[in-house]
Amino acid sequence: MDLNSIEGFIEVRGRYPILITALHGFGSDGYRDAVRILKRCLRMSGHLKTLYNYYELRSVAPYHSAVDVYTWEIAYKIAIAEELWCILPTLSKIDRIENMGTPDYNLNKRYALSTPFWRRVREITGEGGIRVIIDIHGMKNVGKWADICISARGYTTASRKLVEMIADYFRGYGLSVAIDYPFAGGAFIAEFGRPPEVEAIAIEIKRKLRFYGSRIPEVMRGAVKIIKQYLEIL
Repeated sequence: MDLNSIEGFIEVRGRYPILITALHGFGSDGYRDAVRILKRCLRMSGHLKTLYNYYELRSVAPYHSAVDVYTWEIAYKIAIAEELWCILPTLSKIDRIENMGTPDYNLNKRYALSTPFWRRVREITGEGGIRVIIDIHGMKNVGKWADICISARGYTTASRKLVEMIADYFRGYGLSVAIDYPFAGGAFIAEFGRPPEVEAIAIEIKRKLRFYGSRIPEVMRGAVKIIKQYLEIL
C-alpha cells in the first residue's frame, strides 16, 4: 500500500495466511435508488413530482440502505481482531474511474481483472502465502433465502470440507445456511480460488443480521477461527 497516493483501496498486513475483503462494502447504491424513484414518480404522475420531505419520499418509494451496508466494517474489524491480511476498496461499485477502461468499479466482475485492486490481491496472495480468501457480502431480507449463504461455485473455489465446517459453525448459532444459493459466487472468487493451494469463498449475510449494535462481527470471527483450525489440520 502506497501511503502517498490514491490507489482505490486500503490494506492491513496479517499474521495468518487468510485474506479478507468486502468488495461492495464501501459506499452505497444510492444512485440506483434515485433512478428508481424518478421512474416511479414519472409513472405515477406523468411528470416529475416535487417531494418536499423525507416522509413524502418514503410514501412514493420506500428507501432501504445499500444491500452490502456494514460489510466493510465487519471485514475490517475481523481482520484486526484475528490478525488477518485485509484489502478493502475505497470506492463504490457504481463509481466509474477515468482512464481505467472498465464500465464501473464493480470488483466482482471479470473486467475488474485490470484494476489496481485485483493486481494487489494477486501480489498479496503470493507475498503473504495466502491459503484462504474470504469475501464478505450482504443480501436482502428475502423470506425464502437463508440467513447465511456460503458461495464456492459448486466447490470449485473451495473444498467441500472447508465449506461444510463453516456452515456447521453458523448452524450452531441457530442460523440457517445455504450453499451457492441465491449466490454461487462472482468473478473474484472464481479467479483467485485455486484449491487446494488457495481456497476462496464469499459469505453473504442477510440484511436483518446487520444493524447498529449487531454482534455479527463476533459471530464472523468465530467462522475465521474455524478456518484457522482447518488450515492447521491440512
